[in-house]
Amino acid sequence: MTERARGESISIGEPASVNEVEPAAWDALAGDASLYSSHTWLRYGEELRDSVPGHLVASSGGRRLAALPVHRFTAKVPHFYDPAVLFPGVAEPTGEDRPLLLGGTRLGYTSEALVAPGTPAPLARAALRALLGRLRERREADGGLAAMLYVTDESVAQLLPVLDPGDRLVLLDATAVIPVDPTGLDGYRERLSSRRFAAVRKEIRRFEEAGCRAEVRLLSECHEDLGPLSAQVLRRYGHDVTDEGESERFTAQVGLFDDNCRILAAYRDDRMVGFTQFFFWGDVMYGRSHGVDDSMARAASVYFNLTYYQAVRYAAEHGYRHLDMSCDSLDAKVARGGHLKPLWALVLDAPWSGPMLDRVRAEEKERREAFAAIDPGVESPVVQLVAARG
Repeated sequence: MTERARGESISIGEPASVNEVEPAAWDALAGDASLYSSHTWLRYGEELRDSVPGHLVASSGGRRLAALPVHRFTAKVPHFYDPAVLFPGVAEPTGEDRPLLLGGTRLGYTSEALVAPGTPAPLARAALRALLGRLRERREADGGLAAMLYVTDESVAQLLPVLDPGDRLVLLDATAVIPVDPTGLDGYRERLSSRRFAAVRKEIRRFEEAGCRAEVRLLSECHEDLGPLSAQVLRRYGHDVTDEGESERFTAQVGLFDDNCRILAAYRDDRMVGFTQFFFWGDVMYGRSHGVDDSMARAASVYFNLTYYQAVRYAAEHGYRHLDMSCDSLDAKVARGGHLKPLWALVLDAPWSGPMLDRVRAEEKERREAFAAIDPGVESPVVQLVAARG
């Protein structure tokens, strides 16, 4: 497929795997995008083998301008990436006769259409239009649904000028981000009310009085200990997991992530009683999995000490400026210094009208009001732009 922008021809390449692009070249194209758009993370997603990758790369004159990871699902979709789960009663189930073309990432709850740093705006728009055009062609050939889920404000702002009238943007979720001051906990304290910081001091004291100590470990040094602790937490929230399955998940990560992942672990004597896993990308630490021994969790405030206070200390000491805490429990994250950033669903040529569209918009309105009640700052300029688009 070829498109032109002010005399420049744009071609679309379709690597069947991110491994067909050199890691350094892909990451240079991704620029300051999130961890979840990095070559290594996309490779990790591909290794789960629950979808068929087929990424799109727009180029001109031998230079890569933009890219869109794409995964084609014809069977079970990850639960919170399943349009039938996210839009119940509106989106149809995915199947062989109705595939899902998922643009962006399929793991991590952050998606972006990637634009190479320094690309002139008109050329970037032409490249993004070409990428979405190719995705539409695939959708038409498949007869299914094409969507991007958990799209950042920054990416939505770039995509807005190239959307078709039938494309729907829906506020889907939010991620919590905690700024990190170079002074560590001293700067962190300034972001909290005196009442909240008193609670923080109490939680730190509980941790110490319970005989716990915090250590930083490589994934390769401790991955055998993580599975049972992670499984305890997941089972508490209704997930059907086993200790063995969780252990296999962390073991599989070692070869890919040992360089840019650290485990903030809590020990009592020689036994690990809790952990939080952080990945590093740019100036951000991304909080991912956590686990805790249920017998210690509340009494020692293990989760809060590792995920917030030890993380703030580590980030400040190593030059990271933000903690990305992802979705869920947003009120607790904002209470501990976070602010909310919107995440969007983009459905191309959405087959929604009448009562179906009314239902989608009503549910979106409830989410938007709930997020704004937690953090009024979630009403970003992009939220206003999308609202004006209708």
